[in-house]
Amino acid sequence: MNKELNRQKAPVYHQITEINLPKDECGFLANKMPYHVLSGGSQEIVIVELMFNAGVIHSNQLLVASTANTMLVSGTRHHTAQQIADTFDFYGAELRTDSNFDHATISLFCLNKYLDKLLPLLCEVIEESVFPETELKTLMADRKHKFIVNQAKTAVLANNAMHKMVFGAHPYGRRAELPDYDLVTSEILRDFHAVHYCAANCRLMVAGCVTDKVMQTIEATIGQIKTGRKSTLKDFVLEPINNDKTQIIKRKDAVQSSLRMGLRTIKMDHPDYHRLNMLTMVLGGYFGSRLMTNIRKEKGYTYGIYSRLHPQAQSGLLCVYGDIKSGHSQQVADEVRKEMQKLKDEPISNAEMALVRNYMMGELLQIFDGPFNCCEAVSRAIDLSSGINYFNEEQACILNTQPADLQEIANQYFDLDNMVTAIAGNE
Repeated sequence: MNKELNRQKAPVYHQITEINLPKDECGFLANKMPYHVLSGGSQEIVIVELMFNAGVIHSNQLLVASTANTMLVSGTRHHTAQQIADTFDFYGAELRTDSNFDHATISLFCLNKYLDKLLPLLCEVIEESVFPETELKTLMADRKHKFIVNQAKTAVLANNAMHKMVFGAHPYGRRAELPDYDLVTSEILRDFHAVHYCAANCRLMVAGCVTDKVMQTIEATIGQIKTGRKSTLKDFVLEPINNDKTQIIKRKDAVQSSLRMGLRTIKMDHPDYHRLNMLTMVLGGYFGSRLMTNIRKEKGYTYGIYSRLHPQAQSGLLCVYGDIKSGHSQQVADEVRKEMQKLKDEPISNAEMALVRNYMMGELLQIFDGPFNCCEAVSRAIDLSSGINYFNEEQACILNTQPADLQEIANQYFDLDNMVTAIAGNE
């Protein structure tokens, strides 16, 4: 007979002291495309992700990079968009496209036994997309409608304003306006695609139950994609932030205001990145953080306020964000600065340090729970940092960093004079 549960006593827990990371097997396909393999999982499923240097930063024209990536599945020389979708549906597979400032990806999720049926079509989608005019008009009409709808969302307005203030004329700071949607043509997309979607401009990630047969199938298909040439990219100049560092966007009909505070900071491959990430966690990275305790629990100005690091290839961004009770956004911004200053002035307690340490180790465990999560996390680390070793470095940082170390990082990187604030709402 089970003992009665004592709800007055917390369950026993153990500190996480080590996480066994998957092995990253590297190599090159016949067309010289680099690949990384993360083998694991008990079920016969596989994820094949191709990441191209074809993000926003690689195009001089707004919307071209994201539209080209989205339209890869909109039709090829041999198959319509409907036929492509039907084929992947028939085999219970999923094909995803995604793009950001630096990269564009296309990912296949499927059962191992159907890989030989689907990879040839995936390669056709990558190499032979034709970007049909009809599909383009439909897509752009939909995106224009979403743009108009988003102009009424305070979160979107504040986020865009914050990025423009932080990055200025750099591509990371550019945002499309309504007329830009009419300037994208099929010919422009085909030209962009011809330059950027080739093996020399791509990195392959394979995760899941990766057998010798899987790799043979990949070599016979993806390994035959044309090599092409790696596209060149200049380092864009990041100008000093000399403009007004506070912007308020009035929306009288808004039921609450959106706050975005941004600070340009270090990239993911910087030696101090892990400690800055840990400091950002203390500030606003989890439910018991400094910002949540002060602004939600004590003052009741918001349901949630958070801080995050957003690493990119040419810069990093520390962002504080939340939706705030109308009329209190400026007070919240002042409190954020106060909490950041406290972290500069005083080391955190050992108890808080232990709490954050355990939380971050738990997050690391979750990242490597299953091939889907693992692929996404490791893929980003490979392209912006030191690959799988990034997580060994992070683990060492979490376990060994002391309060005085975080205070030193706060004084080095919490540059409040260059932090920008964007508020959108009824203020």
